[in-house]
Amino acid sequence: MANREPRELTVRQAAGDMRRGKLTAAALVGSCLERIEAREGKVKAWVSLHGEEALERAQTLDRQARRGVWAGALHGIPMGIKDIIHVAGMKTTGGTGAYPAHVAEADAECVARLRAAGAIVLGKTVTTAFAYADTGKTRNPWDLTRTPGGSSSGSGAAVGDRMCLAALGTQTGGSTLRPGAFNGIPAFKASFGEVPTGGVLPLSWTFDHVGPIGRDVADLHLLWEVMRQPPASRAKGRKGLPPAPAPRQPERLWRLRGPFEERSDPEVWAGLDQVCKALRKAGVKIVEQALPPEFEGIYDSWQAICFSEAACHHREAFAKRKKRYPPRFTGLMEEGLAIPAVDYLDALEHRRRFREAMLARMPKADAMLLPTAPTPPPDSSTTGDPKFLSPWTQCGFPALSLPSGLTSGGLPLAIQLVAPPGEDMALLRMGRWAENLLAFDAMPGSFGTE
Repeated sequence: MANREPRELTVRQAAGDMRRGKLTAAALVGSCLERIEAREGKVKAWVSLHGEEALERAQTLDRQARRGVWAGALHGIPMGIKDIIHVAGMKTTGGTGAYPAHVAEADAECVARLRAAGAIVLGKTVTTAFAYADTGKTRNPWDLTRTPGGSSSGSGAAVGDRMCLAALGTQTGGSTLRPGAFNGIPAFKASFGEVPTGGVLPLSWTFDHVGPIGRDVADLHLLWEVMRQPPASRAKGRKGLPPAPAPRQPERLWRLRGPFEERSDPEVWAGLDQVCKALRKAGVKIVEQALPPEFEGIYDSWQAICFSEAACHHREAFAKRKKRYPPRFTGLMEEGLAIPAVDYLDALEHRRRFREAMLARMPKADAMLLPTAPTPPPDSSTTGDPKFLSPWTQCGFPALSLPSGLTSGGLPLAIQLVAPPGEDMALLRMGRWAENLLAFDAMPGSFGTE
């Protein structure tokens, strides 16, 4: 462990080493850039790299550190930012030539908060077109024939392949947690509204979330804490790090069955069985109860709301540049433009009733437990199925994905923990405990076939 490259550290480990004088920001950024140079030709996680600017910023932060001045909790930490999120001085493409790409004049609010805390942006990571289902160029570092998930494809692959210590994704259905799961790393989507979305290209304003992808739950907590608070509310110049959330063992977890069991690949469900066995052995009670009747049709409601709102946002650009839009997003636009207003309003009402029905059942457990995705990473013609994630995104519930094991073919599996809105810290504390229990430490090895 002592001989690990700096890029293999967690955010908290790297931040601690810098504060102890054992690591410089320049060395950390340089280590990440070396990995990108060696692996980017195969993984294709980045839209644009800003290595020189990142090194210059790292050197500035190192000079400040030598004077005892620390920018904040993320001082010198290199990150990737999904390419629907504005970063001042960097081009936003939205993952497609249909968008009039331009250099952003200002950071998205979440990025501004990260940079105010000392984070260094290495560049923009690949997104599927407008954060929807058209696949991009990125490949899964565990197996280059497989998808890294989407729509935050580049963010998941870059962190999974140790090109950066953390990255930002967005989730409207399952687009942050699924790339985490498929790349063998944790990912977090906080309660709706906890992280600001200003400066992020919208897909659906009712569902859009910004969330971190990282190496462990303590890092996800740190990134979430930075993004949810305006810089003025945080302590300035603090040399130490805020404490990580203390692990807390849950008393009861609600294991979701029904459609989740029916849709799951056998290895995925067998992996969840093994996790439940370990949880029970540790003293956690696994409870089961039926999903509410309102669950029926919830995916149709998600589609009606998302497609209507995406069509509203894109309708003028789509009318001018329809031929430049990719096929799956074109289908979304055509369906969304045809949805009657009464159907959109019915879907919103269905969402409200489903959310209330789920909240009524949640007091019987600390969190819900289910797989993050119904299958291991599929081939690169798809980004994977979001149906195990989108119901909770609809409700605005916080959700956490944790790597939990490997398939017989060596691909990562993951579990998902979901808590009621506002219980983000409780969820992260349970996640830290579960992470320790699962003790997943595998990393991409042979990197699959060419």
